[in-house]
Amino acid sequence: MTERHELRWGGFAGLAFVVLALLGRFLPGNPPTVDDSQSTITAWLSDNRGMILTSALMWAAAGGLVIWFASAFAEAMRERDERSDVHLALLAGSVLVGGAIFVNATITGATAFAIDGRDAGLTMAMYELSAVMTTMIGFAAALPLAAAGLGVLRTHLMPNWLGYLALLAAVVSFAGSFGVFASDGAFVAGGFLMTGIPLLLSAVWIACAGGYMVREHLPEVTAGEGIVPQM
Repeated sequence: MTERHELRWGGFAGLAFVVLALLGRFLPGNPPTVDDSQSTITAWLSDNRGMILTSALMWAAAGGLVIWFASAFAEAMRERDERSDVHLALLAGSVLVGGAIFVNATITGATAFAIDGRDAGLTMAMYELSAVMTTMIGFAAALPLAAAGLGVLRTHLMPNWLGYLALLAAVVSFAGSFGVFASDGAFVAGGFLMTGIPLLLSAVWIACAGGYMVREHLPEVTAGEGIVPQM
């Protein structure tokens, strides 16, 4: 058996992403939606300024971790099916998502940073920008999730149910991105239904895949042989 510690560290990166992403999402509490009043939004930002800035730092770190996780996952897929470009879609999509997460974390931090001395109209514009970008990240996330799901089903890198779970997360993330068309109600941009549910489902998949990578229970490819499961 060949030790594959790059897979193990990629798995740890995935698990760390899940922890930081969930803390970043829920640590400041339940944020108001863009259809709430201006006074409600500015008061929430002011009252939770420290937690929001901490959350922004967590999300910034999470953006890099998800790229690390996906890179290790893509490399494992490439070794098992060099004729396919699915691993490139996973890698490219993860860079897009990780970059968007980092930029959105910066916008969120800037929104809360000088809340007490800034015009309320500008604060609202920045808050709406962050809500729309959070929603649009779901559109970007559909690519790496779908690529990961197809890769698992094609290479049998992991159990098939993980491939189907990734495809489900891709569909839910894609559907959530259509929240950009809603300015109020349950489907509003940045609301829990359109961003929180896709995040939770994606986090479940990354946690499960990361767990397999940490344990290094992946099929190993050796020269002149087929795929042999690790024990």
